[in-house]
Amino acid sequence: MSEGYDLVCAPHWSEDAENKGSVRGDSVDNAPQADHIRFLFDPRLTLSAFAEQRRRFASTVADLSTEELASPSRCTGWTVGDVLRHLVWCDLTMRRIWSGDGSISADFDPRLTPDKAVQEDRAIADEEIRERYLLSTRTMVTDLDCADPQRFGQPSVSPAGHVPWWMSAVHLCWDSSIHERDVLLPLDRPVTQSDTETVPCLAYSLVLMSFFAGRDPLSVRIGTIKVLRETGPVIVEEVTLSGESDDGVASSANSCATNNPVKVIDAISGRGSLGDSLAGDAAVIHRLGGLARYFGSS
Repeated sequence: MSEGYDLVCAPHWSEDAENKGSVRGDSVDNAPQADHIRFLFDPRLTLSAFAEQRRRFASTVADLSTEELASPSRCTGWTVGDVLRHLVWCDLTMRRIWSGDGSISADFDPRLTPDKAVQEDRAIADEEIRERYLLSTRTMVTDLDCADPQRFGQPSVSPAGHVPWWMSAVHLCWDSSIHERDVLLPLDRPVTQSDTETVPCLAYSLVLMSFFAGRDPLSVRIGTIKVLRETGPVIVEEVTLSGESDDGVASSANSCATNNPVKVIDAISGRGSLGDSLAGDAAVIHRLGGLARYFGSS
């Protein structure tokens, strides 16, 4: 878990939103935020896009053969069935957190704990894990679709620290989106992803990356997503390019261009090279690789 923060959930109010009397969490302007993170996206639209990802992936998982379940995934040492074990464990763990169980984060290590959980669940047959995943997905999709502004701001915890409920759901779904490719790409199965999913996934990747990018201030734009980290909270938002075209050529020292944001998301999480998916200042790109280096360390 992230350390060194007074992690109390608080709304990010804009003056205009307050004057209009908007419901907390009903728009980007008043979405509940954490003290150390400002993730400036619409909670309802973001969770709706991620619910669609869960539906899409589940429909493919239901069609996987026994041989495919036992095949290697893109995750070192994990089969396709192991990835499903991980995703079932993630759902169960997050549900425990949402129910108020605060004991889970005490000894959590994102480099070790998930693999330990997978190993413990290998006694469960792949076909049974598949059924558990499909059931868990149906329940999670209902949660994502039915969540309202009152739930968005409920306190929760994720590997990014203490965050509002909707942001912990974003972490869960960001993980699911990446693991969908971990499963399907080695099987040569198609992966469909829309901008409504890719944009918040890239933005959340930059949130996590920012905690591993060194102590110096950071201001970087990748395509339409900008991350800013100075002395206050990390701020990530989608910005207008003001007439610029994101054609794979960086326009300034603190911007990086890409023709494939999905490859950038994967590289930030340690799947591929950022140098192969980004154009821009070499020192900036190196800093963006901090999260991947963390996961690669023992």
